[in-house]
Amino acid sequence: MAVSWLRCRLGENNRMPPGYGYIPWIEIGSALRHINYQGYVVMEPFMMPGGQVASDIKVFLNLSVGLDLDEEARKALLFTRGFLK
Repeated sequence: MAVSWLRCRLGENNRMPPGYGYIPWIEIGSALRHINYQGYVVMEPFMMPGGQVASDIKVFLNLSVGLDLDEEARKALLFTRGFLK
């Protein structure tokens, strides 16, 4: 069983929302189920330069050009729910 203080933050290797990179999400979902993880899951895509966090982690490219960020968040949520089932 997962410990009560464990947290799960999701992000792709290319800083996009889950589903746009090469992270083995099916295996991650399986591992979270294996430890009976019941906590929160947070997505942390870093797609736009600007602000302190983007500066700290060196986001230089705007990966959101031409994207509807609300739609991308919706798709990432559906994708995440799919591998966490």
